[in-house]
Amino acid sequence: MKCSFIIMAFLLLFVGRASAGDLDEGKRLLSSGDIQGAAAFFNRYANEHPNDSKTTPEALALCGRALDALADSFTGTAEKSCYWSKGGSRTPACMEAQAAALNARFGADAFRYEHAITFIFYTGNHYRKILEKFQRSDYATEAEFYLLLRELIGHPDTVLPRIKSFLSKHSSGEWNQRGLLLWARVNQDIWYVHRKWSWVLFNDQVSPEELIIRAEPYRQEALRSFEKVMRERNTFEGKHAAEEYELLKNNKEDAITYSIVNDSSPGTLSQWGIDAPTPPTESPSPAPSRKKNAEALPPAKPQEVRPETKPETEKTTPSTSPPKRWQ
Repeated sequence: MKCSFIIMAFLLLFVGRASAGDLDEGKRLLSSGDIQGAAAFFNRYANEHPNDSKTTPEALALCGRALDALADSFTGTAEKSCYWSKGGSRTPACMEAQAAALNARFGADAFRYEHAITFIFYTGNHYRKILEKFQRSDYATEAEFYLLLRELIGHPDTVLPRIKSFLSKHSSGEWNQRGLLLWARVNQDIWYVHRKWSWVLFNDQVSPEELIIRAEPYRQEALRSFEKVMRERNTFEGKHAAEEYELLKNNKEDAITYSIVNDSSPGTLSQWGIDAPTPPTESPSPAPSRKKNAEALPPAKPQEVRPETKPETEKTTPSTSPPKRWQ
């Protein structure tokens, strides 16, 4: 009886030690540069161990980081197949089929095709699973932050309270710093949109001077927030806050729209100081987050939109016009 107990204890110990390295193969794929292979491995592991609170949250987070880094290149590959190749159908249905193929490999609802801006998004579905089942894991706050980044399109009165809620929950530490950096960048976006494009107006006009007056409080709030973050200049957040503060102080910005407008993009997790795979360098279709094309245009006049006029909601070809307003 004693011997059987010892053997059982040994087997349990052996199994415990073996499970500690269950994610090593996926991590090896990441380090070798096979981001797609790593993502597929971590997704498969999470599906096979749905209730393992020790390793599954990490597998889901690593899968999320990898797919987030790959989204741009997936869009580029899909566009090349659907629109640039001789056999491409040049239809949204082709892009939707490309997204469906990605979901078949990396998990249901992992990707969504957005026809309005011709882009395939990673939905953050693996992060949602962390919050649904592993809220006490070390990766829960990362999941919360990632999903917050994907909820920043819309009116400032809707977007800003979401960030405030995150900051209230995380009042100190590295996630507070990331939240403050996000708060500053979103206020900078609002300032930028006010100054350059204004909002959709109904049978009214706003003078350029009034636009500047409306925009300035957001610039000041962004400057104050950047100042708070840059106190820790040795951190990732502090370094970037200092750089962006200098630009904004001189009424300039960093050429990235992180939020508010429909074709904005908060960027990959690596742009927020989170250890994530480096995206492929060659992507035929970069993320729709740059303002450079819009900067080359003359400042847009406030639009006059009559109540019976429906704003445009879709486009299928690249455009150099300013980003669309929220609906």
